[in-house]
Amino acid sequence: MTDLSDGRVRDLAHEILARPEYAAARPMAVETWLNSMLLRLIDWLASLGTLRVTAPGLYWLILGGLFLILAVLITHIVWSISAALRAPEPAERMASNAELRDPAAEAELLAASGKFLEAAHNLMIASFRTLAERSVIDLRPDRSNRWIRRALRDSQLNGNLVGEIDSLVMRTERLWFGDRENTPDIYSQWKAAFDQLSTAV
Repeated sequence: MTDLSDGRVRDLAHEILARPEYAAARPMAVETWLNSMLLRLIDWLASLGTLRVTAPGLYWLILGGLFLILAVLITHIVWSISAALRAPEPAERMASNAELRDPAAEAELLAASGKFLEAAHNLMIASFRTLAERSVIDLRPDRSNRWIRRALRDSQLNGNLVGEIDSLVMRTERLWFGDRENTPDIYSQWKAAFDQLSTAV
């Protein structure tokens, strides 16, 4: 019989226990940090239940504090979302957009080359910008022409000018999305309305 040292016996025992048939006998792997925290939370909640009997004042104080924290968190989330939805467009972005193009100047160039409908469309955009810059309407990218017309009707702007712009917007939309008839009169009417708007606002 071979004489085995203690170290050899231990190594042999490790080799035998490492075999698949002894897998169930091996101790479980070390719990992850998340499992450990979850178990601690469950233990704490269980002890909280016993606290209700042993120290009811402390129990209700802890429970009230937790509900207060929850209410504060929900209020903060609701307030943050509503503030983000109500926030106006940053002034820098509006300024950079204004520097990129001048619709009124482009309208003159388009009219000079005979593109009267495109020129009228640019004057319509220039009119909307003028109204927004002078706080007659609150212009945003999601505002439709219908919304702008309604806002104009509700504004303090001269009634005749509002009626003129309202009918020009409708006519321009009809031509722009319809047969795109390129008539000079649509441009001349927009030019007169834009000039009047520039001095009236």
